[in-house]
Amino acid sequence: MSTIYIASDHRGFNLKNKLKLEHPTFIDLGPTVYNPDDDYNDFAKTLAKKVLETPGSMGVLICGSAIGVSIQANRYKGIRAAVVSDIDSAKKTREHNDANVLCLSADHVTEAKDPLETEKSLEDISAIVEAFLNTPFSDEPRHLRRIKKLDEDL
Repeated sequence: MSTIYIASDHRGFNLKNKLKLEHPTFIDLGPTVYNPDDDYNDFAKTLAKKVLETPGSMGVLICGSAIGVSIQANRYKGIRAAVVSDIDSAKKTREHNDANVLCLSADHVTEAKDPLETEKSLEDISAIVEAFLNTPFSDEPRHLRRIKKLDEDL
């Protein structure tokens, strides 16, 4: 498997650490200690740069909503960060968009065995991560054409 980086802000700190237990090969880019005043931007920038520097690598970013880290990471040409909340979307964003950064929301994770419709259990999140990491890009010409357009200057 390729190199996988993981990072979060304070709101994603606990989920990041739980995912690292399941994936000890993930390279943690921070934070290493909980800091309620940190900014998601800093960790998203660090991860995006690492993914770009390491051919074939992927990343997992976690913040409260997943939106902030996605916006920040997508500012880098060559990064295709996707906010994902279910297995089907995780597969499609890999197959169709060759996404290289998975963005997860920590605010909708519950410890409950029977989560509410809008909440996910740790098992659900783990399944989403696995689907993202194990789904290959389709390499279809229409998807290649569209991805090329993502990196065109405006």
